[in-house]
Amino acid sequence: MALRARAAPVGLPASQWGRGGVPEQENLMRRLLLEGMNRYARISGRDSIWVSAAVARVERRVDEMLGGAAERALTYRMRRRLPPIIDAASGAPLSETDRYWRKHTVRGRTFLSRQASLDYIAELTDGRPLKRELLRLHGPHEGKCILDFGCGPGNDLAGFAEFSGAALVIGVDVSPKALDLARRRVSWHVRDPRRVAFIRIADGQVRLPLENASVDYIQSLGVIHHASDPTAILREFHRLLKPGAEARIMVYNADSVHVQLEVGYIWRLVNGAMKDKSPEAAFSATADLGAPIAHCLRPADVAGWLEGVPFDLEYLGGFFVPGEASGWQEKRDRALADSRLGDHQRSFLAGLEIGAQGLPYHRGKPAGLGAVYVLSKRSGWRLAP
Repeated sequence: MALRARAAPVGLPASQWGRGGVPEQENLMRRLLLEGMNRYARISGRDSIWVSAAVARVERRVDEMLGGAAERALTYRMRRRLPPIIDAASGAPLSETDRYWRKHTVRGRTFLSRQASLDYIAELTDGRPLKRELLRLHGPHEGKCILDFGCGPGNDLAGFAEFSGAALVIGVDVSPKALDLARRRVSWHVRDPRRVAFIRIADGQVRLPLENASVDYIQSLGVIHHASDPTAILREFHRLLKPGAEARIMVYNADSVHVQLEVGYIWRLVNGAMKDKSPEAAFSATADLGAPIAHCLRPADVAGWLEGVPFDLEYLGGFFVPGEASGWQEKRDRALADSRLGDHQRSFLAGLEIGAQGLPYHRGKPAGLGAVYVLSKRSGWRLAP
C-alpha cells in the first residue's frame, strides 16, 4: 500500500516543505498557497479536507518540477543497476482501494543528496514521539531478509538500507508510482543492487513470489487498516515469516488522543464538524484525505483479524503524530468539563495519565494515533494452504 509518509489524517498538515533538497524559501510559497486555498474554500463552500487535498496536489507537482528531474539525473547511474519492479498483480482486478492509492500516491520530497534523504528519515522518525522505540527503527537486522509491506515512496526502505545491515530489503506496494519513487530513494543508500527488491501487488492479490518461511522480519506501517481483506495479508505474513520471527504493524488507534480528543472533541463538539458521527467514524471518514477504507481500531479488532492465523499478538501502545500531544492536559480538562462529551470519550480522557516524556498514557501504554502491534510466529505452526 502506498501509505508511508502519507497525506495526514484530519487535523494534521498534509505536508511540509523546506528540507530534503527543497529550498527553505518554499515555506513562504506554501503559506501563500494555503492562504489562497482557504480563501477560495470559504467562498465556494469547500471544507478543510478539500483544502488539504488541493494543497498536497499543487505541492507534489511543484516539487516534482523543481527537483524531480534533478533527482532522476543524480540517481540514474545507481537506478540502472537496481532490479526491476516485480509485478505480482498482473491481471488482478483493481479495487477502489487500488485506484485510490494509485491516484493519491504520496510523494514525500525530492532528494538531491544522500544527506538530505537521511535528514528526512530522522524527521519522520524522531518527529513522532516513541515511534523509533515502539518500532525499533531501523534494525539492526544484520544479514537478515526484511520486508516493508506498503513501502510507499521508500522512506523506511531507505532507512533499512542505510542502517539495518540486512542482506535483503524488499519493498512491496500497490502503486507503481510509489515503487518508482522508492527505487529513486533507495538508490542514495544502497551500493549493492542485490540487497534490494521491489514487488507490486494489488489490494485483492497479496500473495508474494517468495518462498515459505523465507523472511526474518516484516514491517507494515499505516497500511493494513486500508486493506479490503486484512486477514488475507496477515495469513501471507505468517506464510512468509520464519518460525519464531515477528512482524510489527502500525494501524490507527481508536483510543488515542488524536481520535478521542482532537477529532472527537475539538473537531466535533467545539468546531461543530461531523458532530452527528462518533469520534471513530469522523476520523475514518476524513483520514488520508478520504481514503475508501480507513479502519480505526482497538486491540480486540486486530485480534479479530487474526482468527485462524496462529500469531501471538502484543499491543505496545501508540506513537504520537506531530502535534498530537501538544497541550493535551489543557484540552483534556476542557473536554471533561463539557457535558456534551460521550460516555466512552469521558472514560478514556479521564483515564489518561502522564507517562514517559510527559506524554499521555492510557492503561499504562502510550495513547498515540500510531498503534503498534507485534505479531510473533509460533514455532511449529503451519497454516493450511
